[in-house]
Amino acid sequence: MIDERQTMYKPLVPYGPVRLLGAYPQRQEGFFMQRIPFLGGRITPTQLRRIVELAEEFTGGTPLHITTRQDIELHNIAEADVAGVQAALAEIGISTFGACGDFVRNITVCPCCGFDPEAVEMTPLAEQVRDAVLSAAGTLDLPRKFKISFTGCGGTGARPYLQDLGFAAQSPESIRVIGAGSLGPRPQPGIVLYESIRPEEAAPLVFAALEVFAEHGDRENRRTARLRHIRQRMGNVPFKALLNDAFERHKARLPQKPVPLSFGQAGYQKRLTLQTLGGDITCKQAMMLANLADGQTVQMRINLWHGIDLYSRVPFNLPPSLHPLTHRPRIVACPGNSTCTRGLADCRAAAEVMAETLAQRGKTDLTVGISGCPNNCALSVVCDVGLVGRVKTMDGVRQEAFDVYTGGGSGGDERLAQRKDTVAAADLKNYFAQS
Repeated sequence: MIDERQTMYKPLVPYGPVRLLGAYPQRQEGFFMQRIPFLGGRITPTQLRRIVELAEEFTGGTPLHITTRQDIELHNIAEADVAGVQAALAEIGISTFGACGDFVRNITVCPCCGFDPEAVEMTPLAEQVRDAVLSAAGTLDLPRKFKISFTGCGGTGARPYLQDLGFAAQSPESIRVIGAGSLGPRPQPGIVLYESIRPEEAAPLVFAALEVFAEHGDRENRRTARLRHIRQRMGNVPFKALLNDAFERHKARLPQKPVPLSFGQAGYQKRLTLQTLGGDITCKQAMMLANLADGQTVQMRINLWHGIDLYSRVPFNLPPSLHPLTHRPRIVACPGNSTCTRGLADCRAAAEVMAETLAQRGKTDLTVGISGCPNNCALSVVCDVGLVGRVKTMDGVRQEAFDVYTGGGSGGDERLAQRKDTVAAADLKNYFAQS
């Protein structure tokens, strides 16, 4: 039985390792980043308002950072304050367990779910899977992180090809499963694992994949420790056979609770997207947004591209302080070497350069991903333009540079961008002004 597989389970420690609770050390000694997950990007005005208050109290008003997995990060928290921040989040119903570390990360859902009458509302299924994982006999002892997404709008919305398991609804009764893909220094898109499963089979499949991952994942080399590396070592056919054997066992073991799915409700419309530059939104802007959503019945959804989608039944007036976040290109950027211990380049500075250059050229319809290192945290290889940070000797000088990638898809298919050039960080503006 799965409960007896000690390679997969270990006793749950109430407070757990720091990283399992979403706190990660920064480059600056003694300071931490706290990641705050929101399943499907669903955040209430009360939660956002409290997060702003915590940022002002514990980070000196450092901007909130919106991730590409529907989280919010607080940066520059002193080590002594981390536990207090986590306790304050718990008071407003937010658990940070699993936000970092070798665990099932925040489950993403395409933000249109629940609002688009042509998209299947996948949130109830995502919640069932999350609850099943968290209520297991113990914490999953995995070799590495594990990412799950749910897409209700045709298979592309939540980037299923970049997940360990991506569930893409074909109808309320049929779900296509894509998986064993990931980014990193050598990105690899996932493959179709099942053309169709029923919604109630999603949780058993998740536990089957976790079992395969725990038993066959590489625990010696973290660079080859994702689920897709097992597939690459075995080959697609043997991997799928192994997964299916585990799937059949878990279907027999786990009670398959019906999860009635339906299409989104009519009436709500996406009025606009607040597009941050590299994921950062100031405390003032975030508080203004919380007040707007509270006062005008606006529904907020953190999307998967550093933005926040706003839905409402009737139009509303946007406060002037939020106008700069509208009608701008999607520029995704990790923190880079400003705070991340692995960052090789200044992604925030590069994001500002790209925003200015694209605006001058009228190219506001592009998606740009700027990663500070080859780990590809900013989705660089699935954007129209991708920049991947490195340090290189150019013209006899050791300096920050970016590999330039073009032609990526959105993670909704198998397309990955191809490297085109390497440009010194100081030359980005001139390079893109001419290309």
